[in-house]
Amino acid sequence: MTEIIRVSKVGNNAITGTAPDNLVFSSDYNTLKYYSSGSVVATISGSNGEGSVTHNLGYIPFFTAYVNGLSPSNTWSMCPQTFSDFGAYLYLNAFADATNLYFTWETASASNTVTFYYKIFRNKTYL
Repeated sequence: MTEIIRVSKVGNNAITGTAPDNLVFSSDYNTLKYYSSGSVVATISGSNGEGSVTHNLGYIPFFTAYVNGLSPSNTWSMCPQTFSDFGAYLYLNAFADATNLYFTWETASASNTVTFYYKIFRNKTYL
């Protein structure tokens, strides 16, 4: 018999309840294994560019990258993301290799400061 670990939401029974919507955690399902998180500030001055964060995991990890407050303000947007307004545009993207997580931007805007936020997980993006 395989041992199972379940943590239920308040008001639910972890022993008898198996509905995923009523559980906080269940070992029946794969989970993301957290590695690191942080942010990278990009000062964009009317030209394309790139920034990076080193992870040195030796494989391409699962990650997420997002920005906050560009348009409309106080909203979170996943990368890739495009913002445009009257001919000016800002395209933000993120990708990874076995060593780094990269943040790129393409723009026709005069200047901007963008903060990329990221989370890197130990899970590989491939088997």
